[in-house]
Amino acid sequence: MSRGGRVVAHEAGITQRVVLIEFDSFEQAVAAYESEAYQKALVALPDGVERDFRIIEGID
Repeated sequence: MSRGGRVVAHEAGITQRVVLIEFDSFEQAVAAYESEAYQKALVALPDGVERDFRIIEGID
């Protein structure tokens, strides 16, 4: 559950699909997005897709 935590929003908004990935910490999620491997994957993906990537700090 997330409410009132930190948020980092990237790219364009997409309302049709949601993929939720849980990380052990907010910092690990940010590091995964900023990683060389993920950035290389983005380059390999087609240009015709708009993505909405948000990192949200959850609550327990």
